Amino acid sequence: MRYWMLIGLLFSPALWAADEAEETQGPRIAHFQDSRYGYAAANLMHFNLDYDEYELTPSGLGLRLGGMVDENWGVELRLATGPSPDTRRTETRRYKVDYTVEHVGALLATGKWSFQSPVTLPGLDPYIDSFFVQGFAGVADVKVKTETRRCNALGCRTDTDRNDDTSLAFGAAMGLRTAYNIGLSLQYMQYVDKDYITVSAVEGGLEWYF
Repeated sequence: MRYWMLIGLLFSPALWAADEAEETQGPRIAHFQDSRYGYAAANLMHFNLDYDEYELTPSGLGLRLGGMVDENWGVELRLATGPSPDTRRTETRRYKVDYTVEHVGALLATGKWSFQSPVTLPGLDPYIDSFFVQGFAGVADVKVKTETRRCNALGCRTDTDRNDDTSLAFGAAMGLRTAYNIGLSLQYMQYVDKDYITVSAVEGGLEWYF
């Protein structure tokens, strides 16, 4: 896919941060070495597809790779696919349409802010490093496949169509980071917003910081 050409953008912020850390002395070096300025994540996705004047809810899987300039600002590349379609059928079942999100590719700027828990969590405090909120904004490309199956007395016929759209994308997340550099997040993303198609998703992510 053409999005792999953008991977270099993800690593450059981490490299900039590393150069800055090498030029500083004492506590700043120790702080940078203890921080994790890159992350990789896997997301389970529940799409909301408003298409053909119908609302469909296919499922998907996504991968995210991010690099941070500092603790708050960075860029993220995400790639996803929806192997599980949603199906619309007529009452006679002679006509059905399967809706599948074939791929999602997005390049996003991200802002992230961490904070400590405002309340005591008995038994969990030693394991939770921090909570965070995160915002995303950028560009996304989404391809939706429809497979239409029509049946009559003479047999059945299947037609396949694909619609590829690029749009401004945005979203928000909240989550927690554990003391083991593993985190959990809950996200809402809107990938495409056009007059004839809207693609959004609620996503749960497992994140690894490196």
